[in-house]
Amino acid sequence: MMRLLSFSFLLFLIPVLCFSQSKEDVLSSIKQNDLLSYGGSDIIQVQGNSFIVGVSAVEVGTKRLSSLMRVGKIKAEREVLTFINGSKITSSTESYISEELVTINDSSSLKTVDVFVESIREDSEGFIKGMKPSGYWYSEDKSVFYYAIYKEVNLK
Repeated sequence: MMRLLSFSFLLFLIPVLCFSQSKEDVLSSIKQNDLLSYGGSDIIQVQGNSFIVGVSAVEVGTKRLSSLMRVGKIKAEREVLTFINGSKITSSTESYISEELVTINDSSSLKTVDVFVESIREDSEGFIKGMKPSGYWYSEDKSVFYYAIYKEVNLK
């Protein structure tokens, strides 16, 4: 009875370990790839398997990790969508600059505030939505957040 439980546990554990190892191997390959390590999409080979990969680059600024991951996922999906279908994506960036004159006693100072708003409309389904997160990392100076997604593909 004990052998049967041990054997059942091993059958459950082996796919989990293989998946985890594959995910780490894919992330390591992405970081070592000269083109993908800074964003984009491509097909890579890892341990004899083909993976389509999307990597996004997001400016950190004052964003929290949850926001970075959400924006990173959408941008990575956009990279894959562009790679597969060409570039028909709705994306816009707007910049707002406001200046405020502050006068205290007889002293005046000018305060300038820059605000950047990025809007992305993403309506991907099926293949793109089925992609798994591979992981994330930061640039050396921590100003850019990179997020990677991947999916195994069968190329014939």
